[in-house]
Amino acid sequence: MAKLVINADDFGYSKAINHGIIDSFQNGVLTSTTLMANMPGFDHAVELSRSNPNLGVGVHLSMTCGKPILTNVTDLVEETGKFKCLDKIKAELFETNLEQLYDEWDAQIKHIQQAGINISHLDSHHYTHSMGDHYRVVEALSLKYHLPIRNSHDVRTKFINPNLSPAEELWPLFNYPEMKRMDKRFLEVKQQLFKIIVKDCQKYSEKNKVEAVCHPGFLDEEVWFGSSFNLARMREVSILCDLDLSKLFSEYEFELCNYHDF
Repeated sequence: MAKLVINADDFGYSKAINHGIIDSFQNGVLTSTTLMANMPGFDHAVELSRSNPNLGVGVHLSMTCGKPILTNVTDLVEETGKFKCLDKIKAELFETNLEQLYDEWDAQIKHIQQAGINISHLDSHHYTHSMGDHYRVVEALSLKYHLPIRNSHDVRTKFINPNLSPAEELWPLFNYPEMKRMDKRFLEVKQQLFKIIVKDCQKYSEKNKVEAVCHPGFLDEEVWFGSSFNLARMREVSILCDLDLSKLFSEYEFELCNYHDF
């Protein structure tokens, strides 16, 4: 039986995304989420987490979205004061000021701790902790705070201790073109989508520990104007809350949990 964490990224991005994540937890199979310390929906997300104590909440470390927590990390930002975009991070991958990145990510973790969150694990927006030498920073923070790390892009192979990243694989639960098409209602494409999910279940049910990543949410102006991934977030809520998905995971004997249970 495979232990399966179903994690929603971007908690705290906006109120609409927060509501979509909580709906997916209360009415669906979602077990975990990761919180962005530097985004407008942070306080709202903290309130919701207090009302849903069984939802695992980790840290969604950011260096490509919004503004930093600290003011003295000038190498990480544009002239506007916002973080550099993902394309620029990739272009300058091995030029990142790792000391400033450590300080900023450390501040983000502390900010979430100080809000009273019992942090379950660490991951990052756009999977940046697995890019270049950024893994060195998240590894150091994992050891400092005794927190496990998402195994994106098989980053665990770079760590001195691979056990810091307990999930054998990362399952991109809905990261397929068919999942993102929003020209038809969910029920019209449900059968097609579930064929994809069944194939994935067959693959990942053979593992011991797996994390499935998703991005459910509803829509508001913050999402519409701020994120290139917007409408299809609603589709993810629909799938996560569909009773047939819960039955499918039971059929393949997944044990749903969060990182506290890994």
